[in-house]
Amino acid sequence: MINKIIDIHSHFTTPEYLKLIERHGASLEDGFPLPTWKVQEHLALMDECNIEWTLLSVSSPQPYFAGLDEEAVKMCRHLNESMAEVKTKYPKRFKFQACLPLPNIEAAIDEAIYALDVLKADGVKFASNSRGLYLGAKELNPLMAELNQRCTICNIHPHRPEPIKEGIFTSGPVPLYEFLADTTRAILNLISNGVILRYPKISWIIPHCGSFLPNIYDRFDGLSKILIPKGLMQDVDIKKSVAKLYFDLSGNPAPHLLDWLLTITAPDKIMYGADFPFTPAALVKSNLNKLLIMLDRKDLAPYKEQILYKNAEKLFSSH
Repeated sequence: MINKIIDIHSHFTTPEYLKLIERHGASLEDGFPLPTWKVQEHLALMDECNIEWTLLSVSSPQPYFAGLDEEAVKMCRHLNESMAEVKTKYPKRFKFQACLPLPNIEAAIDEAIYALDVLKADGVKFASNSRGLYLGAKELNPLMAELNQRCTICNIHPHRPEPIKEGIFTSGPVPLYEFLADTTRAILNLISNGVILRYPKISWIIPHCGSFLPNIYDRFDGLSKILIPKGLMQDVDIKKSVAKLYFDLSGNPAPHLLDWLLTITAPDKIMYGADFPFTPAALVKSNLNKLLIMLDRKDLAPYKEQILYKNAEKLFSSH
């Protein structure tokens, strides 16, 4: 196994967060129980897999429930300060991305400034949608301006779409289909509304091998040539927008998924993600072993170190 890996997609929970989610009846919102996070268990996995450092973020559900803005603000502050404590205690092993109390825009701006400037967060994690507010919405422009000013690295993580039709197969478990679909919705919205190019100092990381973007890129680009002249879509450079995106290999990076991803991006934009503890330690190790075999392919071997750690090292050292 290679002697150095950087994981830019793993998650963090606290007992307080889990209790809040349970109190609102949302523990199974995504169709499976939320895991606990323990630093020693995470460090043990990292040591076993030769992971030098991990980027922590809060997954889903988003800790916001209608009409309870103050509760969300307090929980995001608790989560961000808790992750900052872990980083302070293990500065060479963990970085973190801030959790924001969206869809409350003003509170999210305040928390982003505090997390980035005071807690020294290593970026911001966005839900694909925050209780119905999607990335790319014009309401988020003031927040994007603040993040652009700070050259922020932003990860996207899928969230349960709202509304969602219950009782159909894709409704549950949500990660099977809706997570990938919702991430893709958010990316298309960011691109088509010109956010990627309007705020060029923000770096965006797309999870799960690009979700469905590689599959529909040609269709998106082709339809834009029809929609833009008719005034049904902003005049935006889709190719240039996608070229600015980074991608992680969290989830199940089967060979064909990586090959599809490489049809829309270059090896210097791809990074490793373990997705622990939502992906159990045994499966993290199994997925990593499969990825290492994949990266020994003749066409990929020259980029193995780039994908496993050099791309992440370069991106995060420059911010």
